[in-house]
Amino acid sequence: MSKFEDALKYLDWLCIFGIKEGLERIKNLTAALGEPQNFYKTIHVAGTNGKGSVCAMLAEMLKAQGLRVGLFTSPHLESYCERIKINGRNISEEDFAEVLFRVKNCNVVATHFEVLTAAAFLYFKEQAVDIAVIEVGLGGTFDSTNVITPELSVITNVALDHENILGDLENIARNKAGIIKENIPCVTGATGKPLEIIRKIAAEKNSLLYEVTKPLSQFPFPLALKGEYQKINAAIAIKAAQVLGIDKEKIFSALSRVEWAGRFEVVKNSAGVFVIDGAHNPHGAKALRDSLNKSFPHGKRIWIFGALKDKNFSEMIKILFRENDFVIVTPPASERAASTETLCKCLRENKIPCAAVENNFEAIERLKSSEGDVKIIAGSLYLIGAVRKFITDSFD
Repeated sequence: MSKFEDALKYLDWLCIFGIKEGLERIKNLTAALGEPQNFYKTIHVAGTNGKGSVCAMLAEMLKAQGLRVGLFTSPHLESYCERIKINGRNISEEDFAEVLFRVKNCNVVATHFEVLTAAAFLYFKEQAVDIAVIEVGLGGTFDSTNVITPELSVITNVALDHENILGDLENIARNKAGIIKENIPCVTGATGKPLEIIRKIAAEKNSLLYEVTKPLSQFPFPLALKGEYQKINAAIAIKAAQVLGIDKEKIFSALSRVEWAGRFEVVKNSAGVFVIDGAHNPHGAKALRDSLNKSFPHGKRIWIFGALKDKNFSEMIKILFRENDFVIVTPPASERAASTETLCKCLRENKIPCAAVENNFEAIERLKSSEGDVKIIAGSLYLIGAVRKFITDSFD
């Protein structure tokens, strides 16, 4: 067994401890490591949806400015190495294992995500990055990334998700606003009551708040990231870049080439047109439906769909599917996956024809052989992570 495989085994073992609130463990870890997160500048990004895309855009913009840029995101699609990048390149398996075990050897009791966060902080220090873009894992206030003092905080939006952990919409907004720091500016695309809460907290902390209310409407180049929802993400990223003083031309050139897999990712070949999107809550489902209606308004849609049992999948189903769609239901690669039986029952109650296929590979084979104008994989990042390789590898 390789050192990287040993690292994966260790991470699997850490998963049994689940999610635990509080910053005590991550503070103990970073203290044991010499506070590596304080050796470079950071940008902190929270939000219900779009935060990964905004992080990717910002990282590309900062790279265009001539900086050495770290990027820490979650979850990954195909490999843990995707979570830690420098200037767009994944950490190597060898370096990932080495830094992970150095965190482990601190002998500090910590959760799966806390260990990964500390490993990223340490790696960025040792690779001498100028700045790192750090994505919040869950919420904000008690997320393990919330031990940094950033140059800028970003809250993309606030919608219902993880209600069992974060509570109602107002609590979710307060939690995400927990990344706002004293005298540090903040950019947000939030609206409604969540925006009112963010405004209040920003004022209390003397944080200059920049509000982004409209999607990007005009752009001198085509946006590299497709999907209607990327226009508001791009507008948020542009405002953040302007606050950071990034050159206008570098902002636009970065947006024309940035890559972020699994977000309205369109693949075309002899088997048809495929869309891969990680929509995993009602807000994300609406964004995907709007993008499909804009890009593929007509014809039959064939889906692979799976969701986690702690998500509001019944509302997602009402938003995503039309009565003439056909849905192949298959489970995401997670112990939290909703059963195919439960999802099919919900689909049939909404008069959506469907079939359960327990094996992800068999689900992909059925999708590829189905007759449809567009074929879509959505419902969970864990699902698209499990099946995306089957699609992209076979279409090279």
